[in-house]
Amino acid sequence: MMTKTQIPAEQNPQINAVSSDLSRIVGERALMMLSLDSIQTLELAELQNAARRMPDFRPQMMLTLLTYCYSSSLYGSKDIEWALENDRMVRYICGRTRPDWQSLRRFRRQNRDSIVQCLLYVMKQTWALKFDRGEADYVGYEWFERELLEKLSQGAGERIAVAALMDGAESE
Repeated sequence: MMTKTQIPAEQNPQINAVSSDLSRIVGERALMMLSLDSIQTLELAELQNAARRMPDFRPQMMLTLLTYCYSSSLYGSKDIEWALENDRMVRYICGRTRPDWQSLRRFRRQNRDSIVQCLLYVMKQTWALKFDRGEADYVGYEWFERELLEKLSQGAGERIAVAALMDGAESE
């Protein structure tokens, strides 16, 4: 039986730009909604290109799925495939579609920039929700623009890198 593939924050502090598992901050349902909303940040042409590259799956579903999973510290494609059968939120995102781990991996490789953009949106919104609840200190607008956005961008890219690393380890 597989479980979530998690990298403890103390082992990789950069992933902890906001938190390694964002669902702990906003909840599973809110994280799913943020993941779904993140697709609106993409250009229509990006979605059309993704659909041409993988016509078997709607890019909106695949992007929502991978954004949600990576935001909740579920990185390995085989772990995500397992979650399609065992995690109610992942099943909800996919509906009746069941991409296999190879398709998830291929989609990630072909749409890395779009996934990073979606992850960045989710991470920004999570930080904003934390701030609204008084759990984050707002030091100043300039600091926010330079430092926090840089950290969040790094964190989004590193989540993709961890997913690739996990897939490499799973295929050996």
